[in-house]
Amino acid sequence: MLKFISWILFLVIALVIAALSIANRETVTFSLDPLPFAFDLPLFGLLLAAGFIGLIIGSVVTWLRGHGVRHENRVHKREVEELKGRNMALTRDLEEARARGSNGPTPDALAPPITDKPQIEHHTGP
Repeated sequence: MLKFISWILFLVIALVIAALSIANRETVTFSLDPLPFAFDLPLFGLLLAAGFIGLIIGSVVTWLRGHGVRHENRVHKREVEELKGRNMALTRDLEEARARGSNGPTPDALAPPITDKPQIEHHTGP
């Protein structure tokens, strides 16, 4: 369904661009005043070029602003991989202890203490 909607949206945009191009075929002079550059081109070409340049600049600015989020994502991915490795090692140690048949250390004894989580106290009385 989403692909169908994107094709419809693409078709509408293409029709708008075609109508813009047909209605604005007059030639205009584009010049950068202090510089000696001047171009005669159709108005629709100038409008489409301005839109394309705006799209490129907006994309670059958005990409640059996302740097912090991408960096944080990489840090979190590394942390998850490290924690997965620790989890696998602890699971392996627990299975080895069970295979030896000893009542050995409990899973709580194998795991390092978690210090960054606050302790929750339960009160049952008034």
